[in-house]
Amino acid sequence: MADLQIQAVWFDANQFTESQAVAWAQSNNFKSETVRFREDDGLITHFILPQFDPREGVDGSWKTAAETFPDGVSASLCERREPMSEKLYSTFEVKSFDQEERVIRGIASTPEPDREGDVVLPKGATFTVPFPLLAQHDHNQPVGMVTRAEVADDGIFIEASIAKDSGLSYVERTWRQVKAGLLRGLSIGFRATKSKATASGRLFEAFEILELSLVSIPANAGAGIASVKQYSDEIVEVDEEQLLELEARSLDAKDRAAAAIAKANQTLNQKDD
Repeated sequence: MADLQIQAVWFDANQFTESQAVAWAQSNNFKSETVRFREDDGLITHFILPQFDPREGVDGSWKTAAETFPDGVSASLCERREPMSEKLYSTFEVKSFDQEERVIRGIASTPEPDREGDVVLPKGATFTVPFPLLAQHDHNQPVGMVTRAEVADDGIFIEASIAKDSGLSYVERTWRQVKAGLLRGLSIGFRATKSKATASGRLFEAFEILELSLVSIPANAGAGIASVKQYSDEIVEVDEEQLLELEARSLDAKDRAAAAIAKANQTLNQKDD
């Protein structure tokens, strides 16, 4: 039997504040960057500090431990699978999205080597819908759910929705970036279950899809948003030149702002002298 690992540390909210929980975790060498909450009838009952993604836990291996911790502190433990690769192996091409309903539809491009020479075979995919739609593969920024996925010889058709009226600023920011063409790729995060070396990289013959992400720099250089469906059902084509121009404007604005700040700092320094 594999060793159990601590997936998350739990703190009773009646005995710890959030800052006290973070301080205890830091002093005992636990990760403390992310704090989640357990609520009951709108009241926080526990502060939870995850140590790794719970999806990496092996089903049937979960246990709870409290006797080795101070009063008010406990931990959830499990066997841990190999963590999901951080590499973006395969990228979806977004065919269109419905601006009113925030539904994205797309299909994986025909399998071809990515930027590092790896190839993913669509027919080797396994998954369970719904699964998360993230921004830039950040598990702390879920923006919606993939509600449909179908595997074919030439790709994986997907349908995903971005949350509406969530009240979360990062979700709205992500949606605006999609509409502006700044996030023009969709990339899967997955765990390989069968692969082999090739002359250019690796061939992934079987893999488990864990999430789909909106990304600005896809692994597959040819993937990108092809069209935007407006309220009027008019299709507005968005080509590569337009997308690059949008990004260039954004970068130019940032450069001008940085130059202005640098000039202001120089002026202040001269006055101080």
